[in-house]
Amino acid sequence: MNDRLDFSGKVVLVTGSSRGLGAAMIGAFGERGAQCVVNYIADAKGQNQSDAEAVAATLKQPLIIQCDVTQPEEVDAMMKQIGDKFGGLDVLV
Repeated sequence: MNDRLDFSGKVVLVTGSSRGLGAAMIGAFGERGAQCVVNYIADAKGQNQSDAEAVAATLKQPLIIQCDVTQPEEVDAMMKQIGDKFGGLDVLV
């Protein structure tokens, strides 16, 4: 029987994964074998980036991307980065 929670070989992006529920979700995907993309939005104090880096430190070869998902041009750039590194995206949360 296949393990439905095995995400080995899958690329997962959780938007807003620098803290809270998003961080917990990306961590769970990482524990289950996913290649993870940690996304954060820039803030004046740089706290979101620091938090994203802390989350990424718990993952295997993550990609950290600053992107405001309400800005189409930033989303396009993020998707290009994901495509360049991983070849595409399998799961988006």
